Amino acid sequence: MQQLNLVAQQFRDTEIIHISGVIDTGNFNQLSTLLGKQLQACRHGGATPQVILECGHLQHISSGTLKAILDFAHLARDLGGDIKCARLAPTIEQIVNLIANGDPLDCYPDVSYALDAFHGVTA
Repeated sequence: MQQLNLVAQQFRDTEIIHISGVIDTGNFNQLSTLLGKQLQACRHGGATPQVILECGHLQHISSGTLKAILDFAHLARDLGGDIKCARLAPTIEQIVNLIANGDPLDCYPDVSYALDAFHGVTA
């Protein structure tokens, strides 16, 4: 199993998950647990799930785990929220868009842009 490090940070009503290392099927359950808890808390608390995956130190992600993240994004959208990515490598972003089949993750150059997108701020 490859090394994965996740650090969750709350900023107002948005959960920011800083990801470093490698995400594959052997360790995806760590991220899956964090995302599942966030969606469950929002579902029960009546809040809108807003999650940013900060991927500046993500070295690799498998296509299967990208698909699973897209599935979590669909669940968040069903609850009126979303999952957005920040600092995702361009090659990984291209793969996300291919796998997404027309319903991609929103990707931003950094966390501040993703936060602005959640709060309706335009540059």
